[in-house]
Order: sequence, then C-alpha cells, then structure tokens
Amino acid sequence: MQLNFPGNPRLKALLELALQNGSLAGSYLFEGSPGSGQELAALELAACRISGSMARDDDQFQRVLRFAHPDLLFVQPMVAPTGKSFGAMNEEELLGLIREYQGRKQKDPLLQPAFSGKPHISIKAVRAVRKELSSQPFEGEGRALIIRGADTLDAAAQDALLKTLEEPPPGSLIILISYRPEALRPTILSRCQRLPFEALEKETVEGILRERGLAEERARFFASLSAGDLEEAAKLQASESEDGNPLLERRKEWFRFLDCCEFGTEVEMMDAVQDFTRTKAGQGNLTQSRADFLSLAIDWYRDLLGLRGGESSLRVHVDQEDRLPRYENLDAGALADRIQSVEKARDQILRYANANLTFLALFFRLRSIRSSLHA
Repeated sequence: MQLNFPGNPRLKALLELALQNGSLAGSYLFEGSPGSGQELAALELAACRISGSMARDDDQFQRVLRFAHPDLLFVQPMVAPTGKSFGAMNEEELLGLIREYQGRKQKDPLLQPAFSGKPHISIKAVRAVRKELSSQPFEGEGRALIIRGADTLDAAAQDALLKTLEEPPPGSLIILISYRPEALRPTILSRCQRLPFEALEKETVEGILRERGLAEERARFFASLSAGDLEEAAKLQASESEDGNPLLERRKEWFRFLDCCEFGTEVEMMDAVQDFTRTKAGQGNLTQSRADFLSLAIDWYRDLLGLRGGESSLRVHVDQEDRLPRYENLDAGALADRIQSVEKARDQILRYANANLTFLALFFRLRSIRSSLHA
C-alpha cells in the first residue's frame, strides 16, 4: 500500500515500510510546520489500524478518513460550553463534547474550528479518552487516538497521558500532533516516536486546491499566501464569496498596521498597537489572530530577505511588489534580526503574554534597528 498524504516523501516511505513490516510504533508525535499534512497522515495510519486493512476502498478505512468511525478518537483543543466549565463536566459529558467536535470535521477535514476563548485539552478529557481507548473496539480491528494541538495539554493532562503513551492498550495507536513540541514535557517527547513534517511545496498545495474546485489562478495565489500551510490555504478558499474574501481584507489591514508601526511616528505606532491589541467582542480567538498577523510579518521579512539573497521575486506575498521601495533600506542583517524578533513575539503571544506590551516592545526594537542603519 502507498500512503496518500501530501508531501514529505521520506516520512511517507518510512511509515509505509512500518505498515508492511507490521512494525508501526504504538505512539507517535507528528511535529513541524502547521498545515504540512500531519493530520491527514495521522488519519491514514489510524484507518490502517482500525480497519486492519491497507485497502483504501475498505468501508471502515474510508469512514476513518471522514472522521466518521466510532473507533477513532480525535481530540483537539476545546472551549467549555456556555455556562459550564471543564471542571464541572463529568467524563461522559466531556466524551460527548469530544465526539461533537469530531463530528464537525466531517464537513471538511481540512478546516479547523474557530474559537472565541482560550482552547485547551483538560486532564478530565484525557482521562475520558484514555478510558475509552482501553475498551473493546466498536467495529474495527483496533482503536486510534489522535490528539491535535497536544501542546495545549496542561501539565496535569500531560502527566495523565504518560503511562498510556508508554504502554498503549493492545490494538491501539496514539498520535500526537504539535506545532510547538517544545511546550511538551520531555517525558512526553521521550515516549513517542517523533516525525518532523516539512512545509508543503507550493505546487502541492495548488494542486489540492484545484482538486477542491478552486480556479487555477486563485489556487496559485492562495498556495503562495499560505507558505506551504494546506489548512491556511483551505481556509482562504472557504472564505471566498460573491461579496469578496474577508481574510484577504484582513490581510490588507494587517499590512497597513505593519507599515504604520514601521514608518509612522512613535505616537502613531503606539495608537495603532493599542487599537490592534484592544479586546473586541465577537472577533473570535484574538490570541490566534495576533499570532497570525505575526506570521504574516515573518513571511514578509523572509520574502525581503530572499530578494536580498538574489531571488528574483517575492515568494509568499506575490502581490505586494508596490510595497518594496519602502523597505529597500533594510539590509540582510536587519531583516534577519526582524524575523528572529517577530518569531520571539509570536511565541510569547501563543503563551498568552500581555499583547499590548509584547507588540510595543517588538516595534520599538524594530524601529531601533532601523535607526541604527542611519547612524
């Protein structure tokens, strides 16, 4: 059998060999760049374990791929229902919530849920799925647990998962997915076989978008903007409508914000940061939105660094050539410093640091780098 998840041919060959030899590990950690196919790869391995078959046309195999098999446990960061807390919910209620979230994935496996609060995976959720995983399969030859966003497991939840990772129940498979494995305890990391996924090629993402019905030119554009993140590209596609694309409009606003912080007066910069980081009701997960802006800034500075290194055109933000003259005085060293500084700020934001202070510190640093170029 050949696995069908996109990109990462070396990992694909390794996993295919393990399947053929019957040497699949009990616990894996799929890490690396977001949207690099980790979830699709995890589903394929889960389908093999649950169906006991490597035949893609098998009914059970296909139901796992659609998140519709009862022997698949797919856990992702969640927020408690309105008026409740995870601490007040029993294991049966939590398992029901996990199944509800899993059911939402059936509509489009590439799209991820949007949250208005701080999603995480609680210790009670881990206990619930651990108990469920150890029970007999409903239909299949085995059971599989996939935990996406494993870095949101709190310390107690990670501790609760340790023994299960070390000794998975017979016939089971556990796969953790994390884009920030440094947030996981060393004891968790040591109990999993770690497989680092690389970002997908632009052509791979473009081809998948075209298979999903997107026109060639638009698919090429979204593949560039996503920088190898298939899930981000799918989100851009899902936002398309006759009235426009709100994600592209948001991107325009973010570039204006970045320009203001780079080139405006200090007062203009501070006002812009205060407005950007102000808590606004009804705007979804603000932490993730702020992190997404910082990812845009990183990709922009990397685009500029590529041009300094001899590339002939922008790689990600291919429609932003008009913005280039404003940044022409930043040399390779200044751009590398910017990338490092913004990456650090993004990590702080994802750890729920104070957004206003983080952004102010970031842009004061970037402005000091610019000033030193003219000293």
